[in-house]
Amino acid sequence: MKQKEMISILAAEAAVCVVFRLLQVNASIAFSSLAAFPFEQTGYALRTLSLSGAPGNAAAILLYVGLSLLPCLAWLILKKKGKLLSIDHALYGLSILLFIVHYYMINPGLFPTAVPRTGKWMLGCMFYSALSGYLVIRVLSVCRRAQPETLHSVLQKLLIFLNMVFVYLIFGQGLGNLLKAIQNVGSMDSGPVMSGFAQGAQSPGMTYLFLGLGYLIDLLPYVFDMGIVFLAGRMLTALKMDRYGDASVELTSRLAGFCTKALGITAAADVGFNLLQVLFCSRLSQVDLEIHVPVISIIFVLVVLLFARYLQEDQKLKREHDLII
Repeated sequence: MKQKEMISILAAEAAVCVVFRLLQVNASIAFSSLAAFPFEQTGYALRTLSLSGAPGNAAAILLYVGLSLLPCLAWLILKKKGKLLSIDHALYGLSILLFIVHYYMINPGLFPTAVPRTGKWMLGCMFYSALSGYLVIRVLSVCRRAQPETLHSVLQKLLIFLNMVFVYLIFGQGLGNLLKAIQNVGSMDSGPVMSGFAQGAQSPGMTYLFLGLGYLIDLLPYVFDMGIVFLAGRMLTALKMDRYGDASVELTSRLAGFCTKALGITAAADVGFNLLQVLFCSRLSQVDLEIHVPVISIIFVLVVLLFARYLQEDQKLKREHDLII
């Protein structure tokens, strides 16, 4: 996939996440959680269609069955193309699961849960958990005996998926946490509590400003991770063309340098934000002062950095060998 196409997909995903979060604030009944998307909206539409009359009920039943059988359709497509694996028989199970999920999304009051307003979230998580497990096993099955060209293609697609995860963490999870924090500040009555609220703050606007800064600090590691993924994709393409070429050497060096800078800037930004909160604590009604260590991002950066270092050493040895010859 070309870089422009990848950027377009990520921009579209970001827009969907932002719109969903804004709708969640203003229409929480139909947009309760991202985990329930799009099953919650589909269930609401099918229920409305079913209640519109006999023709609408018939159409709703047909759509209900058709949507639930989509994994079986994927099984048929894979079989027709000769790409069917043993794990693909799990698609039948996913179809059964979709029948259950869609049924309870259409009739949420029938789902047996003791915790209010968690049924749709649980159903969505259940399906996405099963789907991710199937995809992971299938990818591993493909990679086990794949040729280097196939592995390269799979790795490129995994990098795209990684960037999609980072976009969700920025505009989905991160933005959702920011909006919830803003709502908490707006609805806060008074009185000090241990969760970080302070009594007698002088400037609510300052609190909102620091909430925004905290959001930017939290998303900074993911922004760097996305930059690393883009550079890694370009490096993989260059390595495929010529493993020891000048372009491969240059991109490997750039990737290693970018990883090092990313770790340093992330750590410095976190320290600086904590210092600012201490300096302005008397004007803040909510303080999020904590030791924030983005472990996952740091591990990801270090793995890429280590891989880049190994490539650099390999390329250096190859050039020295060529000079000796």
